[in-house]
Amino acid sequence: MKHNIGVFLSRMQPLHIGHLGIIEKAISENDKVVVLIGSKNKNGTLRNPFDVKLRREILEDALLEKFGHEYKNKIFISELPDWSMETEVETFLEWGRYLYYNIVSIAEQKEFSIYFSDEPKLIKSWFEKELQDRIIFRLFERNNMFDAVSSTKIRQAFIDEDKEYIQKSCPNAVVKRYDELRKILKKVNENPKEDYTI
Repeated sequence: MKHNIGVFLSRMQPLHIGHLGIIEKAISENDKVVVLIGSKNKNGTLRNPFDVKLRREILEDALLEKFGHEYKNKIFISELPDWSMETEVETFLEWGRYLYYNIVSIAEQKEFSIYFSDEPKLIKSWFEKELQDRIIFRLFERNNMFDAVSSTKIRQAFIDEDKEYIQKSCPNAVVKRYDELRKILKKVNENPKEDYTI
């Protein structure tokens, strides 16, 4: 039986209220929601400081707090490794095929809605026409949502010890790990790994 399936892809470095707002929107519009934690294979870099295990724990804690245990009936969490550098424009269509077929494998159907807020104009360039025809694009301008909250600003707030911004921008699942996340970020900022692809 075909379902309305929503998909949300994000690195969640770290999770913030904008991510949760989009997940909530996807839940309200679909039978099932696939949440993909991106860059599974990256950690210890300036852009991707936190490993996927920690990011998943934070997400699960935040979903439990926001929606209760019943979230597990509607939300499926998976992880997706990167396979190329984000700046390699010529590989966009290859990345799109990789993303599409991973989603189809998880969702077990070829049609779905994808929810995206990071450069909305960019995402359609990932998919060739044949795949675009199978996808409903639910695009959101980050600057118009949640005071333009971003993980980049939050990471800087940890370094600057700006607890007020973190409390305003993040769920309790992030706030309660303040010391742990700040320690990781300080260590990464002092000696970041080079961004890489497996």
